[in-house]
Amino acid sequence: MKRTHLISSSLAVIFLASATMLAIAYDDTNTKRKSPATKRDKIGKLDEKTAGANVRTTELLGRNIYNPQGKSVGEISDLVIDANHGNIRYAAVTYGGILGIGNKMFAVPYDAFTCRQDSDDANEYVLVLDVTQEQLEGDRGFDEDHWPNFADQKFTRTVDRRYKVKHRKAHRETAANSARERTGAIDKKTAGANIRASQLHGLNIQNPEGKSVGEIQDLVINANNGDVQYAAVTYGGFLGLGDKMFAVPFEAFKCQPNPDDKNEHIAVLNVTQEQLEGARGFDQEHWPNFADRSYTNELYKRYKVKHDRDADIEVEIDKR
Repeated sequence: MKRTHLISSSLAVIFLASATMLAIAYDDTNTKRKSPATKRDKIGKLDEKTAGANVRTTELLGRNIYNPQGKSVGEISDLVIDANHGNIRYAAVTYGGILGIGNKMFAVPYDAFTCRQDSDDANEYVLVLDVTQEQLEGDRGFDEDHWPNFADQKFTRTVDRRYKVKHRKAHRETAANSARERTGAIDKKTAGANIRASQLHGLNIQNPEGKSVGEIQDLVINANNGDVQYAAVTYGGFLGLGDKMFAVPFEAFKCQPNPDDKNEHIAVLNVTQEQLEGARGFDQEHWPNFADRSYTNELYKRYKVKHDRDADIEVEIDKR
C-alpha cells in the first residue's frame, strides 16, 4: 500500500509540474502573440472625447513626447497615412528637449510609440518614445518643403531598423481600398499612396457630380493598430446641415482628378440628403462612442461600404 501511495503521489507531482509548465508556456505564447496589439493599448487614453482605443489625429498632432525616463524629447508635427490600406505608417517628429536637434523633422514608425500613465498624475497619459542621441546618428532630418519619399522601401526599412520595429504589411485588397488608391495624389509633399494627416484636415469634399458637400474636420484612428477608422465631416454645400459633424467611414472616400485642374485631386464622397436622414450629428464637445459596435455598424450601412478592419494583417520581419 505504501509503495502504491508513493507512486501515486509521484505521478501527481509530475502531472502538476507538467500542467504548470504547459500553463506558463501557453501564457508566454499568448503574451508574445498579443504583444504587437497590446503594446500601444493605452494610446486611446490620450483622447478624452473618444472611447476605447480610438483617438483623434488632432489629439496626436502637436502632442509632446517623452522618453522612458520621463524626459521630454520632442513632439509630433504630422502623421503619414497609407491611403491604400488606411493606416498611420509614420509620424513626423521634431526633437527638442534633451535631444535639442532643432526644427528639423524626423520620420518615426507609428509602431515605435507607446503610452503610459503620467508619473505626476495617474489620471493623465503621456506618449512615450524610446530614442537616444546615439540612435539618431546619421539620420537626415527634413523640413516642411522637402519631405522624404515614403514610397521608397530603402528609406522606410532604414527608419524601421533605426527604431527597432517590425515592418508591417497590410493585406486588404478590397474594392474599397482600390477605390482610394489615388488618395495620396492629394498630397504633393509625399510620394505614392502616402498622405499627411494635416492635408486631410480641412480638406474640401465633393460629390461625384462635382458639387461641394462639406469638409473633413478630423480623423479617428484605432490607436492599437494605427488604422484610420472614420473622418469627422461637416456637411455644408448643397446639404446645408450646419456646424454639426458626422462620422464617415474612411473607406467611403475616393480620390479623383479635379475636373477644373487635371494636376489637382479632390476627395469624393457619394452622399445625398436622403441618405443622411436619421444620421446623428455631434459637436466638438460631445463625440460619439466609436467603441459601440451598433453605432459603427450603422455607419457602414448608411454609407454602403464594406467594413474590412478585421482583415488579416501579415507581419513581415525585415531580415536584411
